[in-house]
Amino acid sequence: MRSITEEKFERLLGLMQKEQVDVLIVSDTEMTRDVNLQYLSGHPMDGNLVITSSGETALFPWDLALAKAESEVDEIIDSANYNHNTSLAFKAYVEEHIKKTNKTVGVFSYFPFSSVVRIEELIPGLKFHREPIKFSRFVEDLRATKSMREIELLRKAAQIGTDTIQDIKKFLLNATDETEKDLDFHVLNKMSKRGAEDLAFPTLVGNGNRAHMLHCHPSASNEKLAAPGLGVIDFGAKYKGYHSDITVPFSFGELSPDQLKMHELTFKAHDAAIEMLEVGVPLWKVHQTAQDILTNGGFPMPHSLGHGLGLTVHDSPFLSRKPTDEFSLKYWKETTLEDGMVFTIEPGVYRLGLGGHRLENDVAVVNGKIEILTKSEFVQV
Repeated sequence: MRSITEEKFERLLGLMQKEQVDVLIVSDTEMTRDVNLQYLSGHPMDGNLVITSSGETALFPWDLALAKAESEVDEIIDSANYNHNTSLAFKAYVEEHIKKTNKTVGVFSYFPFSSVVRIEELIPGLKFHREPIKFSRFVEDLRATKSMREIELLRKAAQIGTDTIQDIKKFLLNATDETEKDLDFHVLNKMSKRGAEDLAFPTLVGNGNRAHMLHCHPSASNEKLAAPGLGVIDFGAKYKGYHSDITVPFSFGELSPDQLKMHELTFKAHDAAIEMLEVGVPLWKVHQTAQDILTNGGFPMPHSLGHGLGLTVHDSPFLSRKPTDEFSLKYWKETTLEDGMVFTIEPGVYRLGLGGHRLENDVAVVNGKIEILTKSEFVQV
């Protein structure tokens, strides 16, 4: 089943008509992944979707059986009938459905240029719309608010993550010679048993020696987990294509005054940001509230406060700072909190020699009310 609602689909068709685009192509392959294929058709991966300006949809999948089971389109086309050449299949479809001599095709920003050249050569009178970013940004904005079906899937992904927090806590409290990778594998095992189809992303585990990195590299190491200081584990579950994202901060041993301050500031910033959340509030102001608490405490936050969750781990919207330079402001647009948005709140501070501290929870706005989907906590050993 596709994720886009009928109302949003009509809005997409309206953009196509405004831009005089006859056909929109969405392509997802091993080389160029695009979750918009699933969003617009329900087909999870490996295929090409065609949408005409009149609203007809056709899917050109690699796996026919998967397409028949998962997709919601008007037509599924087998490229085997065209010598296994998707371009020839697309040519036949366009010539049958678009009777104009000159045809315009729209694509998203990720569409391969090599395919543009090949299709333009193959179909006389066809040209590509020259501003693919318009369609990319438009659908990104559509995906910023979720339907109730999407919210239920995100709730499930969040619940899998929340339930796993207790396994992480138990693991940390009993850790002796275990490594970061041991905790990484433990989380994968527990979430898989709870129904996760995959990790949302490679789990990040940083002990007191490595947590000062924003994203630990490698994501988990063979270092002993129970190293003195502040550490983090950043993990999430993927459930039917939708993602959760949680960070559990932890520590081993007695903390220094600076480390205690990092902990206090992080939790204060997190709670202040949550308190600000209500429909209509500008998201940059939520970021700024958390940023000011951390900066005034002597530990500025080097990243955005949060990001949307959905078919990607970093979906729209983004809770980030308002730009101050003239060039960036020219292209910046204020985003306010809307019903249906699902996102993270994740203030963090990092310092070499002290470690890192980040508290991350997933939040949804449902029927105008703020719903905290996850329940991260500080685990002190």
